[in-house]
Amino acid sequence: MAKPLNKRVYLLLLLLIPVAFVLFLKQGSFRSNETLPIYGNRFLPEGKTDTTYHTVGEFALTDQKGNVFTQDTVKGKIRVVNFFFARCQGVCPKMNSNVLMVYDKYKNSPDIVFISHTVDPTHDNAQVLDNYATQLNASYKRWYFVTGNYDDIAEVQNQYLLPKADGSSTDQIAHSQYIILVDDKDRVRGAYDGLNINQVLKLKDDIKLLVNNRNKK
Repeated sequence: MAKPLNKRVYLLLLLLIPVAFVLFLKQGSFRSNETLPIYGNRFLPEGKTDTTYHTVGEFALTDQKGNVFTQDTVKGKIRVVNFFFARCQGVCPKMNSNVLMVYDKYKNSPDIVFISHTVDPTHDNAQVLDNYATQLNASYKRWYFVTGNYDDIAEVQNQYLLPKADGSSTDQIAHSQYIILVDDKDRVRGAYDGLNINQVLKLKDDIKLLVNNRNKK
């Protein structure tokens, strides 16, 4: 026959239950009152009363299936963006491994897409990118791998507020290791070092914050 709880244990449980409940509520309300910063120059158009923020402009690239990839392809989506190249032996494998961790969390969310731009377009054609996507088990239309000419890619980096990285060698091409978070209104909302696990974890949380704030509208 089970022994009854002694009085001390019973009182301890009475104290812990309310504390656990409060912690549960805090977890459920996850940063609900926070907002992310909006990056880039902002200005007040003539005759307007609302501030206009930098937005990612038009682009025309090619995805891993050989299809045209433009701003309309991802219109109204939250975007997670990075730059890499398929034969990279330096930062790319680790960075894309970290992107994959974020992707695995949100791959079933229809309002979130991932975009990896190659900085080696002479080598990374659609077939190469499709093979790369397959190795990562990335679903088409959830994670796009895109290419274009050098000038178009350089302009896209500029649109995402990343500096153009100069310098290359036989097996390495300089490029940013930052992952960019863009909201559903084409505004840059975060930049995260793709090699820093703490920043990648913050990216995961910031995506959730964007989604929660969007759902409140």
